[in-house]
Amino acid sequence: MKEKWLIELKRQIYSLLLNNKNNDYDYKYNDSLSKKVNKVLEELENNHNTSWAVEMFMRNIDNLDSNAIIYRGNKIKYRDMFINAFKFAKALKQLGYKKGDEIPVCSSNIPEFVYMFLATSFIGAKINVVGEWFDQDFLKQILNKTNSDYIFVSDDVYGDIKDTISQSNIKRVVMFSLTDSLKKVNGSVYDPYHIFDEKMGGLEDKRKNYLSNSKSKKKTILSTDDFNNIGMSYGGNVIADCKLDDACAITYTSGTTSPGCPKGCIHSNRSYITLSRFKESDVSGMPSMHNLTVLAHIPTYTHMELSCAISDTLYEKCTLAMEPFYNADFFSYSLLINKPNFVPAGVGFWMKLCKLLSYDPAWQDINMPYLMIPTVTGEGCTKGEEKFFNDTAKAHKFGLDKLPVSVTFSIGGGTSESSGIFVTLFRSLQEKNHFGKIIGLTPHKFVDLEVLDSAGNYCKEGQAGLLVANSPCDMLGYTNENFNNKVCDATGKKWSSLGTLAYKSDSDGRIIMKGRTNSYIELKNGLKVPYYSIEDIILKDIKNIMSCTLVMVGSEYVAHIELQPTSDTKISKILEECSKRLCKFIPYEVLNKLYFRIRSYEESFVLAPSGKRDFNALMSEGITDKCIPCNNYYNKQKIRIKK
Repeated sequence: MKEKWLIELKRQIYSLLLNNKNNDYDYKYNDSLSKKVNKVLEELENNHNTSWAVEMFMRNIDNLDSNAIIYRGNKIKYRDMFINAFKFAKALKQLGYKKGDEIPVCSSNIPEFVYMFLATSFIGAKINVVGEWFDQDFLKQILNKTNSDYIFVSDDVYGDIKDTISQSNIKRVVMFSLTDSLKKVNGSVYDPYHIFDEKMGGLEDKRKNYLSNSKSKKKTILSTDDFNNIGMSYGGNVIADCKLDDACAITYTSGTTSPGCPKGCIHSNRSYITLSRFKESDVSGMPSMHNLTVLAHIPTYTHMELSCAISDTLYEKCTLAMEPFYNADFFSYSLLINKPNFVPAGVGFWMKLCKLLSYDPAWQDINMPYLMIPTVTGEGCTKGEEKFFNDTAKAHKFGLDKLPVSVTFSIGGGTSESSGIFVTLFRSLQEKNHFGKIIGLTPHKFVDLEVLDSAGNYCKEGQAGLLVANSPCDMLGYTNENFNNKVCDATGKKWSSLGTLAYKSDSDGRIIMKGRTNSYIELKNGLKVPYYSIEDIILKDIKNIMSCTLVMVGSEYVAHIELQPTSDTKISKILEECSKRLCKFIPYEVLNKLYFRIRSYEESFVLAPSGKRDFNALMSEGITDKCIPCNNYYNKQKIRIKK
């Protein structure tokens, strides 16, 4: 029966590709890119001008017996993944979905989400992945704009959005369970890691609390089996004739600037396929990812998860370890369960893990030799944080299963709008070859980028300005067209703005990001003091200070500081030295409104639902009795203030 489904899927894909083989595509040569890069882009244009799902299938046509997904010990082969996705695609077609439609999904990282992503792409529709924490009115607007009768949800998040769904135009719900892909033992689902999972409430089929018991012909909530049964009777073709520039997915930004209302970004097939292709070793020069296990745990509504975790992994014929619990406190257990080789995660997640491994007696003897490419992504990482992470990696033997020496952390980056276009593999090791100089994020070779000053001129190395880029991975646009805009440089060339301050750290074009463009203090004389300039001065003391985040509270400013766990220097001495450094460069006008807030080892930084540091929580905390005025120190020392 399985082979029958696979044969039919092959037939439909081959039939489509055969009919398109004589298409003459007009590739436009990009003068700013190398001949090798243009050759790769041209080959994609001429021979891979199809949907993301078809590309994933063709990449793995000789890899069907390998493991595509691991889910709590259940190993799902590529053939079974594609068969399940094909079944979902047939069900979608039977329900009337077609090329160009939007299909709303709200799901944790479970195999059924991957099937849904593939199925939506197979039929040429756009998957619109939302988060359960979105503002209720904002989410209702999104659901109504999709014009979809159905929404596809996992049972762990349904309770958070069911009221919003009932107020929207959605008529029916297809509900996947976190237990759907667990192994079955004696006819019952079995979670071999239930001791760990119970820390998060366990993997439980919650649908019994929601499924309609009505005898009517139309249930309002359908199970995974109900959904699959719908597609059994569909006899037509499901594989749509798609092109690289057709829309593939709608993902969302972190929502840290507008809480609960993140921007929606429309991404094309080209974005996912190009990014995955340029991570191949023959193009990137980086080691091959083949046979690695990659942790998929970042929220599914992010472009980072769809591209870096899911798309890259399937393209490279690797294995996805699906983690349904996105929680910094559970992160360490997820690594023990899945034993992944490559893990992209935010600073807050790595901080929790490294503190646990370094200072919790129950964890100090636990090693993670399988963890070959631990990667900080999603937000900036200070040198103090990176030092702590690398010290922990060495102490707990990260990567020794694959490499002769313990690894250092890699740094990835980008934006929801432009994709993860930067990566610096094992950055600290690379810096040794640059005589200790801090190197920034390394852009992929297909990316044309610049740093612009306020007049649109190209900034020199080390000069901060607006980071802009042009690449095949740029989004097609925002879902809200009012946000769509292009930036022109002084020559009139159009760029996509990444909305961040940055500077080139070397002649190779590596980039160091320095925060949002609107994060600055304006002085009475009109001059601007960027937040990062204050943070950088404070962070000069890597021995004692690990992290610093500056926020505005009313008309004053609080520098939230986390100390190095190994620091034995008195806090008063650390802040006194901070004040001395600040007084050399920062005007009194600013320092007189600046407070220090030392965050304890237990507190660390509050994380937003996206996993990033929650700036809004820091601002909401206000100025408490834990905040120490900066002028306590410089007044005491009678340091000469720069006016």
